[in-house]
Amino acid sequence: MGGRRQEGDETKRLLLYAENRLQEPIVDWRRLRDRVWLIGTKTKKVIMKQYGSDTRLKRQMLLTSELRKSGFTQTCRFLEDDNDSPFQGKAFGFMAYIEEDPAGFTFGTEADIRAAFRLLKQYHEKTAHFPQAVKMEFPRFFQLRKWQARYRTFLENKEQIVRYLPETYFAAYERWAAEALNRLEKKQHLLHRPPYCITHGDVAHHNFLRAKNGELYLIDFDLARLAPAWTDDLQFCNRVLPAASWSLAALEKWGMLDGAPDRETFLEALLYPTDVLREWNRFVGSGKKEKEQYWPHLSLLSIGQFGERARFQKEVKRRLQA
Repeated sequence: MGGRRQEGDETKRLLLYAENRLQEPIVDWRRLRDRVWLIGTKTKKVIMKQYGSDTRLKRQMLLTSELRKSGFTQTCRFLEDDNDSPFQGKAFGFMAYIEEDPAGFTFGTEADIRAAFRLLKQYHEKTAHFPQAVKMEFPRFFQLRKWQARYRTFLENKEQIVRYLPETYFAAYERWAAEALNRLEKKQHLLHRPPYCITHGDVAHHNFLRAKNGELYLIDFDLARLAPAWTDDLQFCNRVLPAASWSLAALEKWGMLDGAPDRETFLEALLYPTDVLREWNRFVGSGKKEKEQYWPHLSLLSIGQFGERARFQKEVKRRLQA
């Protein structure tokens, strides 16, 4: 009982904090997901989001402000106020609410995939021309280092993973990852060379928002980094491969390899099973309840899609040998 009362008291204090920031009484308050709330006053709706630190909040405010200055308006807009002090040491940002299309947005059709990729490339073009002082506010990102660390963690987690994933599947993913890293480690000079932009870092479908008026927005820049644009392009390809029926030809038809600075290296990077390794490492670190909830998705990802993934590996390798 004491824990519930304490939680209720903290919610009341957070409401008072939000009212002070907005300078209006709150008439509606709804939690959308962890650390994100929809708040309504008599005059407007806003999104309140908690950030990992004040530095991260200020970085995103800087990014979206510079985007708007450059003419890129299809993103979130932070509200400016004179009292931006933290709440109990936690940083909160307030953004204008974008009314979403009830149908939402997914990578379910070619038209939607193309629209999202066009928007992403427009974002890259704008951030590539930001002042150097703005770019330097963002940490550098090194794709190869991240994948090497992910692979090591996957191997360390083997004993726990093979309790769920048959060893033949584990061996295949381990082999594909090792082969891709072996190829890419020989080309580090190509992977991290300029030009740089501010990459988004998490181009999942839920970070594209279709407004009720039909306009598409790019949101949530928590993982924005200074890096070559192809790192976002590569992640986007991995995200849409199921919708592309695991076809390299479809990715090429949609123009998703056109921006690669080196086509061969980009194809070699597509061989790395990044989503499978990422999700298994996450699964191992989860609690029992979360594992039960997540298992159907992970089973489909790594077992149900195994045949398509194996065929895609062969298609890419044939192209590399041609």
